[in-house]
Amino acid sequence: MMNENLADIHYSPIWNYKYAHWFEELQYNGNTLSDEERKKFVSVIDEMIAQHSEGLPLIHETLESTKNQHNEYNKIEHTVVSVMLFVLLTMIDSMVASKYFILADSDYDRRFMRGKLMVILNEGFKRLYGFDEKTNKKSEWDRLLPLMGRFPEVINRQYQELTYHLEKHAKSSSWWKEERNLETHMDSEKLYDSRQKEIMESKVMMDSMKLFNTLLAVDHFLTNVHACLFNAIAWKYNRGEIKE
Repeated sequence: MMNENLADIHYSPIWNYKYAHWFEELQYNGNTLSDEERKKFVSVIDEMIAQHSEGLPLIHETLESTKNQHNEYNKIEHTVVSVMLFVLLTMIDSMVASKYFILADSDYDRRFMRGKLMVILNEGFKRLYGFDEKTNKKSEWDRLLPLMGRFPEVINRQYQELTYHLEKHAKSSSWWKEERNLETHMDSEKLYDSRQKEIMESKVMMDSMKLFNTLLAVDHFLTNVHACLFNAIAWKYNRGEIKE
């Protein structure tokens, strides 16, 4: 961003997203994917992985360039982009796990991949927002709270709206806590029993979408936040307060 000629760049828009629809509960309909539907689904996942991973090098570059900069703007940008990195990596990881769950061609492979996907769902939301006061205070979402006083009212309203939906989501289920514990603590007898639960492919994919859609909502919000940062720099440039 900083290497481009700011005089040639228009201000970035701040979008008024309808965040609520990303938090709607998906209902399992009992359908089973056909081979053709499975292929199409994997193709869509591959496209989404490519799309979302494309920006990772630039995010890393921005983090490297701001980590030793101690002025207020760079400290804010570093935090925002760091949260962006978490959101994108978790989205991509959940898609990769979903993909290999769908592609698994043996019963054990599918049960293994379902278990690992549940770990991502639990740990992903725990790190994003948390399930209680303790985990919330260590969350990526809480890192943004001290910054909100530096952003316009529209961003603060969106932060509050998303906080409402995230809090409601946190209380909506156990977020596969039991499965996560069994998969990570490796109690073999309990883990075996857990993996013997019936595999309902469509339900597993709907479960994975609960986290993905949540992260997608936050990703859109962060795009707005970063647009504000860019607009602030462009505004200062146009006023002659900074040079390229």
